[in-house]
Amino acid sequence: MSFSLRNVLTACIQQLGWPAVGLALALPGAAVAQTPFTSLNYLYTIRGTSTIGGIHNKEPLNTPTYYTDQLEFVTGKVAGLWGGDFLFSSYADRWQMIYEAEKQWQRGAFVTLTWHACNPAQNVSPCSFGTGVTSTMSNADWTNLTTNGTALNTRWKAWLDELVPYFQYLQSRGVEVAFRPLHETNQAAFWWGGRPGPNGSAKLYQITHDYLQVTRGLTNIVWVWNIQDFPTLPSDVNSYSPGTSYFDVASLDFYNGDGLTQAKYNAMLGVAAGKPIAIGETGVLPTVTALRAQPLWTYFMGWSELVFTQNTPANLLALYTAPNVLTRDEMPGWGVPNPSAGNLCLNRPVTVSSTEAGQGNVAALAVDGDRTTRWSSAYADPQDIVVDLGASYRLNRFSIVWENAYGRDYQIQVSPDNVNWTTAVTITGNSDLHTNYSNLNVTGRYVKVLGTARGTAYGYSIRELEAYGSLVTATTSASAARTIQAYPNPAAGTLTVELGREWPVGTQLTVLNNTGQKVGAYTVRAATQTLPTADMPAGLYLLRAQYQGAAQTIKFIKQ
Repeated sequence: MSFSLRNVLTACIQQLGWPAVGLALALPGAAVAQTPFTSLNYLYTIRGTSTIGGIHNKEPLNTPTYYTDQLEFVTGKVAGLWGGDFLFSSYADRWQMIYEAEKQWQRGAFVTLTWHACNPAQNVSPCSFGTGVTSTMSNADWTNLTTNGTALNTRWKAWLDELVPYFQYLQSRGVEVAFRPLHETNQAAFWWGGRPGPNGSAKLYQITHDYLQVTRGLTNIVWVWNIQDFPTLPSDVNSYSPGTSYFDVASLDFYNGDGLTQAKYNAMLGVAAGKPIAIGETGVLPTVTALRAQPLWTYFMGWSELVFTQNTPANLLALYTAPNVLTRDEMPGWGVPNPSAGNLCLNRPVTVSSTEAGQGNVAALAVDGDRTTRWSSAYADPQDIVVDLGASYRLNRFSIVWENAYGRDYQIQVSPDNVNWTTAVTITGNSDLHTNYSNLNVTGRYVKVLGTARGTAYGYSIRELEAYGSLVTATTSASAARTIQAYPNPAAGTLTVELGREWPVGTQLTVLNNTGQKVGAYTVRAATQTLPTADMPAGLYLLRAQYQGAAQTIKFIKQ
């Protein structure tokens, strides 16, 4: 049956309102499920006709397209599935992997994440692969781990809590993740694996599922249950399954050496009970002929470096250019609006105090809408970045996404003219890589982040600077009658301020230092007013008059 005919029949059956089971009978192996997930629904629509071709990206986390890029070099195609990994070390680089997941999703890829978890009985995280991930756990510790409220159970949930901010971020950006935790549950080499039965590996999978989905309320996870193709697979699919209510996709890892046998295919179809099946990971990739013979595999994910050591370039080219294998350019896209919509800094002109030598992390990369790119400064304090919004806006929210080289102490300032600055936010002691400041009410055309103390030995590195607000459509400019004069200038103990006749009683006077910090505020009671300056340090200051949208600023010096 051709793909176009299948789509026509699918649309007709949906219009008739037939249930999914009726559709399954009409189109063998292609039952359409109306799930909350765009990506999962897509797997149902391609069953029996196409398979998404993918590749995993493990270490290094700070280069999260390392193997995807290699595959594109060999085949000229970008994999339709992008795989990432929370791993067991290099936790500081997890955000870079998450930003790539968002980028791949926005470009139309199917996104899947794996987690090589450390052993909670050892209470060491991060850990090494050889002594942590591939380790053992006593039966007593296992019982403790899978019993609610015990010390190990609580520790496991605390480790799950460490993953929650990453999923929450992706959820806020509209990204769906096919998550494959505790993979290869029948693999005894992993501390979580090789425990059959209802109180074994399946139970920990259920606990993980319930904690993240029910307790923590994550709604963007497509749950992938996974086992390996051991000779015991026909019984393993039952001994290790958490139950169909606990997974959306059943996947199989192929490492046994005999490929896509019919027995493995039948075993996975049986345990999936109508849900999509997939090849979770493999070194030797399936052939085009094998996928035609077993068309219900919805995706395959080649395992990183094994793709290039266990397959020839000719075989890779033939597979990823086959008509029944989908690459990213053939994916439909997910129809998600650009989450940067409304960001006033997006692709606006930007200037910086410095750029890190030799790295290519230029200023424009901080406002390009891509959180996998960044601006980085020289390794010194202070540094600043200034964005011209192009018009005056009433700004209510700022967001900064830092790279690991974050700002510890900094200010966010606004200006009407790129000369006179008002501080909107002052931060000290920051250690977060995502900083969001809302419920503000400041007006300006220019936005500056002024870093005064770095959080690391490196410079300041911003992945994305965002500002949100509304255009100021009606403001009153200062007329000749709204002049300000101040003397003596330089001032000593006092500063006399004379206001033009159109500055009424109630006008606000604000004194700012040269970094935009407010050092004094006064309400005008008469046309001539004297301000105290004796306690002010010597230096350059700004005096601003404001009344009902009109503003005027002059400079004076305190000697």
